[in-house]
Amino acid sequence: MPEADHEERGGFGGAPKFPPSMVLEFLLRYGAAAKTSPGEEPAVLMAERTLEAMARGGIYDQLAGGFARYSVDADWVVPHFEKMLYDNALLLRVYTHWWRLTGSSLARRVALETADWLLAEMRTPEGGFASALDADSEGVEGKFYVWTPEEIREVLGEEDGAWAVGLFEVTGTFEHGASVLQLLADPDDAE
Repeated sequence: MPEADHEERGGFGGAPKFPPSMVLEFLLRYGAAAKTSPGEEPAVLMAERTLEAMARGGIYDQLAGGFARYSVDADWVVPHFEKMLYDNALLLRVYTHWWRLTGSSLARRVALETADWLLAEMRTPEGGFASALDADSEGVEGKFYVWTPEEIREVLGEEDGAWAVGLFEVTGTFEHGASVLQLLADPDDAE
């Protein structure tokens, strides 16, 4: 992959893209041990590009938290909708380490949301954890994760719906005019 693509998209290669948890963990640890400040350390900056691209893209569930198994495209937009326990456990650790190293508010939010999602959705009645959530919902891949502009406006009303459509990049990135939600930039008002 050309350097410009890597810098823009994050990650280490083309599609499909799997979250490189162990590589990111290494980069953060290397950066923490370096003599430069984390904000200037190339290893940390490399990790941050990928961590931010994943957290802002469709591979991350912008409403409920948690990461899908992988992205089918090179831009982290369209996920394979299956959510795996081990992926999310490793990513929770990486985002927590990123937060601890840099104080990133994005890292903090993603770590907390992922932990909440794991406890709410993956815990079993017996007290253990399920290994995965299926990619199919009611026989349709990603049914509960994609939205059309009309569905968002129906749920939120016209004014808030129009704002959310723009904020979450609901532009038809998936099938039948639906979109996987992305949060490419934080809103001015976090609430």
